[in-house]
Amino acid sequence: MLYFVQQQERRDTNKPQTADEVERVIPMIKVQIKETGAIETLKVVGANGQDFTADMIGNHEGFGSADHQFAGPDDYGLYTASQETFDWWEKVLADTEALEERLESLREEHGSEAVQEVIDANGSVDLEDFAASLNRELDDAFSGK
Repeated sequence: MLYFVQQQERRDTNKPQTADEVERVIPMIKVQIKETGAIETLKVVGANGQDFTADMIGNHEGFGSADHQFAGPDDYGLYTASQETFDWWEKVLADTEALEERLESLREEHGSEAVQEVIDANGSVDLEDFAASLNRELDDAFSGK
């Protein structure tokens, strides 16, 4: 199983502190791989302690019946997808989580407005290229070059 759970100090008493608390509080997306029948899990938790996996997948039309989408959920909350689809989303979500962590750090160091200016200037790129593209822009803006 794959878990992307950000480790951070507890700032809010309503946020889960341990992996067990996360399991009880934050829903995850369970996916059955079509080719193997294996059950995999996707979970991405942002800096605010909220799971945004389903929102991100849904906002980018990742749910549906097409080959490149997660079908379901069934009566047990299980989605179905090809290994290729699962792997693609697994990478996109991991890249996005790492980017979110970097953005939070840069906001603390340089201020939210300066970071937002770089985000706004990044332009439009494909989802799978977004994190790499924005990371390059952030490097250029904040690396001291």
